[in-house]
Amino acid sequence: MPSLNATKCKAGDLLLFYGVNAVAVGQGAAKGLKVLTALPALISAAQGGAAAFQGSATCNHAAIITEVEGRRVFNLAHATSAGVQLTDVDNYLLGMEGSCQVFRMRGKFDFAAEAGRVGATWAGAAANGAAGIVYSTGKGFLSAFQSSSFGSGAKQRAAFYRANKDRPGGPADIGNMLQGRAKAMFCSMFAIACYQAAMSDMYLGQMLALDAKHTSPMYLDGYLKGSQHWEQINAQ
Repeated sequence: MPSLNATKCKAGDLLLFYGVNAVAVGQGAAKGLKVLTALPALISAAQGGAAAFQGSATCNHAAIITEVEGRRVFNLAHATSAGVQLTDVDNYLLGMEGSCQVFRMRGKFDFAAEAGRVGATWAGAAANGAAGIVYSTGKGFLSAFQSSSFGSGAKQRAAFYRANKDRPGGPADIGNMLQGRAKAMFCSMFAIACYQAAMSDMYLGQMLALDAKHTSPMYLDGYLKGSQHWEQINAQ
């Protein structure tokens, strides 16, 4: 069972989880899916370069820390099979095996704090009875076979996330407006989208140049490990 020291973590830190069992009990089918999305991510190396090879094939889940107030408040937001949820970090880790790693953006703590705020907002209850973000198994699986580069499509999606950063329950799904549903996401897509909602394309191109929709947990792991703008934090 992994553990984290809240005093060493900050809002906006990204958490990556490793190991076949490194998904909390209750996520059901998403657990198996995450293994499937990690392993074929090697295929994306032909499109995305070295990051796919640097990432661990056991990396199967991603989350963002939303709030840290000493040891009293220590929360994360993440996309699960039950939708996007706001969870106490310590309680979440109690139900886990495997390991986790904390990644922090260097220097840009205002962006990180804003990304954490976005995560909490999107994990909150949607307004007017609308449905919040649901877990997308299809997007999660297909992410392993598509380019993660920050191209025109990725920039359009980032602009959409920014336009919806203050919408409780997550970005509106334009294709399902009649149902009032939020955009469906998977775990690494959600974590990246929180940052893309908090930053302009200029900074994203330097510090998180990824297509959220097409980035698997494994690829995100490799990207963060290889980026000079991110550091691994010893928060055990």
